[in-house]
Amino acid sequence: MPRISSRSRKPNFIAGTILAVTVGVLYISFDPIPAGESPAPSSIHESSVVDKFAVPIPPEAADLPVAVSDDIESPVADVEIDVSAPTLSNIELAEYSMLLLKDGAEYIQQFETYSAVFHKQERLGGDLSEVQTIDLKLRQKKPFAVYMKWRNGDRGRQLLYSDEYEDGNMVVKLGGFKGRILPGLKLNPVGSRAKENARHSVTKAGIQMMAEKMIAHRKRDLARGAGMQCTRLPNREFDQQDCFCFLYEYESPEISKDYRKSIILIESTHHIPVLARNYTWAAEANDLSPEELDVRTLIENYSYTNIDFAKTLATVEFSRDNPRYRM
Repeated sequence: MPRISSRSRKPNFIAGTILAVTVGVLYISFDPIPAGESPAPSSIHESSVVDKFAVPIPPEAADLPVAVSDDIESPVADVEIDVSAPTLSNIELAEYSMLLLKDGAEYIQQFETYSAVFHKQERLGGDLSEVQTIDLKLRQKKPFAVYMKWRNGDRGRQLLYSDEYEDGNMVVKLGGFKGRILPGLKLNPVGSRAKENARHSVTKAGIQMMAEKMIAHRKRDLARGAGMQCTRLPNREFDQQDCFCFLYEYESPEISKDYRKSIILIESTHHIPVLARNYTWAAEANDLSPEELDVRTLIENYSYTNIDFAKTLATVEFSRDNPRYRM
């Protein structure tokens, strides 16, 4: 798929016409729809299938200033936002971002397996965790399977889950000294013990699942038609890739129960979502600055780096019998 330039600009008075044509073409095109070794270097495998979903960039009024952390490639770099410049309407931008996500999901579906580095930070029981950096191997095609190994925190910790195991459990093996002397622990992936350490089940892990959840949110936003402000921010570089950046803000918990604000990055070549940062509501927010409010309400911070679709992973990478895992 050709790289999409972020420099394309059109006057505002034809923005709606151009977007309408784009949306119409796209709707016609879319179908309904040793253990823990580090993944291969970052690469996104070019599909042999003819790319059908070249989504043009929407018109913008002017270049927006980018105000971000100097550590732009960090998966947890702070995002400072200037939303003062004019843009397309909420509905147009929400629909456009949804089309990008659908395109990315279609692209990801081509691959049976992939590896990546998954960065996760979540608020559990009111406390925000440290950023966890995890080597991830995932098999998307049936049977769905996931292997994870932690690089920090409980360093060396492993998790393995596969649909092919009839007991329906995941296996967790602790890191460090405990992991050398204790066997792997079988846990229900949707049980209470699993939920103590993750907001989402391992059965919903991976970039494809994240894209599908984002698409579901955009569909609800579009169906509702009000109560949400969508802003397209300047493109930014993340993990050495040019990315579209979208900000979604909701008026009240009645509109969006879990999320007050969300920021997502979508890489601009294959439209794969690579970062999602979600903020919840605060009971007492009157005396807080916007920055303080964001610190207090960050609830989910997920990103993927070093994504490698090029190397097909062997079945043994998702097996309890893999001698390297000792699970």
